[in-house]
This record gives sequence, C-alpha cells and structure tokens, in this order.
Amino acid sequence: MSIARLARHLGLSEGTISRALNNYPDIAEKTRERVQKAARDLGYRPSSSARRLARGVIETIGFVLPTCRTQHSDPFLAEILNGLASELARHDWDLLVSAVPEGQDEIEVIDRLVSSGKVGGFVIARTYRQDARVDYLRQSDVPFVVQGRTDDPSDYSWLDIDNEQAFVDAVTYLRGLGHRKIACLGGDPKMNFAWQRRCGYLRAMAQQGGHIGVGYLIDGITDAVSAKNATAHLLSISKSDRPTALLCVTDAVAIGAMQALNGAGLTVGRDMSVMGFDGLPIGLAVQPALTTLHQDSYEIGREAGRMVLELCTSSATSPSPSPRQTLWQAKLTPRASVNPPGTSPAQQNQGG
Repeated sequence: MSIARLARHLGLSEGTISRALNNYPDIAEKTRERVQKAARDLGYRPSSSARRLARGVIETIGFVLPTCRTQHSDPFLAEILNGLASELARHDWDLLVSAVPEGQDEIEVIDRLVSSGKVGGFVIARTYRQDARVDYLRQSDVPFVVQGRTDDPSDYSWLDIDNEQAFVDAVTYLRGLGHRKIACLGGDPKMNFAWQRRCGYLRAMAQQGGHIGVGYLIDGITDAVSAKNATAHLLSISKSDRPTALLCVTDAVAIGAMQALNGAGLTVGRDMSVMGFDGLPIGLAVQPALTTLHQDSYEIGREAGRMVLELCTSSATSPSPSPRQTLWQAKLTPRASVNPPGTSPAQQNQGG
C-alpha cells in the first residue's frame, strides 16, 4: 500500500493524503480522519525515510559507549541499553550505539554524529561530576537526556536515582541490625553516582554514631578484581577493629568482596555482612544471596527513551522545550548476605 494507491482509493490528491497522514492543520478534520482510517484499514505504513523528511525529525537516538573498558561489559549499562532500545522500537525509532575508536574521546564521536545528521537526540549515561559530554550537548541544538546528573544539573533533562539517600538508608539498616563498624568500598569519586553514595555513607555514619576506622573507606573500586584486593586490605586490619559490615558501591564490587571473604575462609553474613547496589539478577545466584539497593536499570532505560522522544518531538515545534528532571528512589532488598554481627545467614532469607 502506497500514498498513490491511497489517493486513488479515496479519490484525493497525493498531497492531501500526505498532509492528512501528518496531521497538517490545513486539512479538514473529517478528511484527516477518513484518510487515517483508510490507511489503518488497508495496512498503509509510511517508510521511515519519507516520514523523517515530512516531519523534519531524524528518528534515531545516539548512545556513545563510555571510554572505560570495564564499563563496556557493565551489566547495569547493558540493562539500560536494553530498556532504551525497547522503548524506542515501540515508537519506530532506532538506537545508534557507537564505540570510541582508539585515539579519540567521546566528544569527538558525539560531534561526528551531530555533524553527520545521523541522530536526532542523545542519551548520556554514567556521568562525571564535571562532564564534558553534557557541556558539549548543552551548546548544541540536539535534544538529549542524561542518565544520572552532574554537579550542576539545573538546565537539562535527566533521570537519576537518589544515590546519597540510598546509602543513608543502607547505613540506617545496618545500624539497626547492630553494626557500628561499617566499611565502604566506593567507586571513582569523579563519577557523580559514586560521589553521591560516598557522601551518603559519610553523612549517615556521622549522624548515627557509626565507627569509620583507619582504612574503612576505600575509593576507586570499579570491578570485582579491585574489590577483592580492597577486601584483602580490610582483612589485614586487626580483628578488634575489623569492620563487621561492608557497603559496596555496586553489586559487581560486592560480589568481588564476597569472593575475597570466602577465599579467606570467612562466612559472608556471619563474619562480615556485605551489601551491594544495583539489584542485578546475579545477586540471587551467589551464596548467600546478596542484599542490595535495587534500581530497575531496564525501566530506567525505558524512561530515558520516553523522555528523549518527548524532547525530540516537541523540539520540532518548540525551540527550547522545558527540561524534564526525574529522581527515583532505590529499594533496599534484604537477603542473607547481611545479618546482625556474628549471626549466621538464615536459610529462609536467601530468596529475593
């Protein structure tokens, strides 16, 4: 089915059919309804290239993978991409994922995609506190949505988890179980989510009378390998001052810490409680099951898709659509890796 065949079927010009399908205001409402009903009944589906030309919108969203190699296999990032791609597909938009070639940075790749006219908008993830990608896109005419925030998030659209409050909640939960000596394996402090979680840990420990011993706070832990090394350092602390609970910046870091504890002959949840952040499915596969601060990364990706689509479509009629800013709360999910000090993991707590 084509516009020409629709025109012959309805006895209208091809121009009228095209303008009715694209909701031009100069076409009478009854005519628009008649044309659109016939298009549905006869199975008409416009080609993406024709629709893009008609609307003046490039129906492709760009996503540039972060340059850090460890983040290319980041399961949280993979879930966001899955949700983002699914939401865009529901609206017949495409997702263009680009890697950063060796010798280039993310700004160069973003600039190339903008200059080539291949994308109508961007989604940015894993933001730094000072992020050159956000600064570049602020100056461009391309709509964009940020998963996360920077230090100054006032003038662009973003979707984030309340990371600082989540770690306050985590410390509160651990303190309620009787833990006073709580260590923290933090991420890269230049990453805003890691900085916010670090701030939440320090604030809650100060307010709730927790004990931060020498070496309890270790920054720069980004994967399971560095987590195992950091946990080995914590185990070198004299037993009288050793932490009884370990709060980790991500689930991947928490699982690395659990491996180190198991390797040292200790029991996770009895000799040291461990809590992660992300709510990844693998947290249910480890033994004991991982207590975590759950964020639905797939749904975060879908919501980012909805937000960027709204910006892209509204920018066609409004030169400066208002930014949308959304803050979600993480859900503390207790499992068997966290117990009162000296208590063995309860079998019934090992589920989700």
